[in-house]
Amino acid sequence: MKPTTKEQLRDNAAAMLAFADGKPIELFTQGGWSESLLTTGDAHLLLDCMGQGNHYRPKPQPVSRPWSKPEDVPLNCWLRIPKYGTMHLVTQLSNDGTWGHTLGRKFWNELGEYEYSTDRVTWKPCTVEE
Repeated sequence: MKPTTKEQLRDNAAAMLAFADGKPIELFTQGGWSESLLTTGDAHLLLDCMGQGNHYRPKPQPVSRPWSKPEDVPLNCWLRIPKYGTMHLVTQLSNDGTWGHTLGRKFWNELGEYEYSTDRVTWKPCTVEE
């Protein structure tokens, strides 16, 4: 068995904390990182597996960024500012950084406080996961 590196110990410690918070963890296998079946398992089993030199880490979470190009915007979506509740249908998108809606035009950088919906029931922030 190979000795555990400092990076592996750091990842294993972070995995234990993630496990304690109910978050998913991953196990490093021969094929790379795979989601561990221990996410809902027994903590003693996780500690035993870590003690055998296995390498775990918290499952990386997707990174979100604000909309910045027309491809990011779903077709026929509605926009609203939650504190006002007024909805606007997006009717036009352009590459110059503007989008048109039923009441006028806005710039991409003005979407920070907006959220969008395609069904006017489920609302999400105007971001894209990468």
